[in-house]
Amino acid sequence: MTSISSELLSNEPTSGSSQGSLTSQATTPGPSKVLVVEPHPTLRTVLVQRLRQDGHLTAAVGSAQEAVDLCRDQTPDLLISAELLEHNSALRLAQQLGCSVIVLTARTGVEPVVGLLNEGADDVLRKPFGLEELAARSKTLLKRGRIGLQERVAVGPLEVHLLLRQVTLREKPVELSPREFALLCALLMPPGMVRSRHELLRMAWPPFSGGPRSVDTQVLTLRRKLEQAGLGEGGGITTVRQQGYRFSLETLPG
Repeated sequence: MTSISSELLSNEPTSGSSQGSLTSQATTPGPSKVLVVEPHPTLRTVLVQRLRQDGHLTAAVGSAQEAVDLCRDQTPDLLISAELLEHNSALRLAQQLGCSVIVLTARTGVEPVVGLLNEGADDVLRKPFGLEELAARSKTLLKRGRIGLQERVAVGPLEVHLLLRQVTLREKPVELSPREFALLCALLMPPGMVRSRHELLRMAWPPFSGGPRSVDTQVLTLRRKLEQAGLGEGGGITTVRQQGYRFSLETLPG
């Protein structure tokens, strides 16, 4: 995202009872912009303070209408919102604003969380939650969002079309499942970096799903498909002992 003309988000300390009237003078892509919508004023303030520690430009309001008014000319990179809002909900608000959303729910049990994820939530946290967990999940979603701003990633003869969700090798299509595609993107961002199984789970699996063995299984199938497509032994993916996996440029054929 570029600069915010209506003075939405800032890392400057807030004054008064509202965290919604804030300033950003960025003219080039920089810190991520996060909007918190939480009716409880104390929690709202604590969340803003924690998110700003990570360098995010952060604003907070108490209602969906305030959020809409604040974002008339721009879209935050991430919305963190209470599940139920007056005359609205976190999911509907995220659709209105056109951004990713972490839903904060007071409901207990697995079913509400699964339901929210199936309905389109990018992540869900049950109250009470730890601030460090929220911060980590926010970083992961924001990282995915910035990756998504790229239209195409090319590594040697392999091209990944992120918007079209297509993979080609020497201009020939490579058929991958949605999970395999997400896993390949995680390994390519950036290529050559070692990704642990837990990192790959956070980047390519929905929250609360999968485990280290799931990563190993999907890596195996991804390797086979890339090999069959002609990418060479191992499909360019190497195992780094006791660390994880890496997409290795050295194994790519010329």
